[in-house]
Amino acid sequence: MLAGLLMAVRPLTHRIEPETLFPQADKIMHIGFFIVLWLLALRAGFTSAWQLGLGLIGYGVCIEIAQALLPTHRSASLTDVAADATGIALAWWITRRAVSGSGRQPKEHRG
Repeated sequence: MLAGLLMAVRPLTHRIEPETLFPQADKIMHIGFFIVLWLLALRAGFTSAWQLGLGLIGYGVCIEIAQALLPTHRSASLTDVAADATGIALAWWITRRAVSGSGRQPKEHRG
């Protein structure tokens, strides 16, 4: 999480940054980063999905506030928070399907 915060508040340069590789690259990075955070939290033993989701949304909001307050030529964005929430929702859906076995029965139980 600290690495994500440091990447989010680093000053922008005039070089090509990962966020500017193609349109919406920044949003895709937000989604991917929050999927990774969700999976790491589960791996660490976090079990409450709603608490994890709220905590990660709070983290995303804090990053946007930091970007607004620091003189790094970055700005806060509600669309970034929406991308964070999308990553969280996708991660929840992916892990939920994985736990439920994708709705399929094991081979030995098929008719």
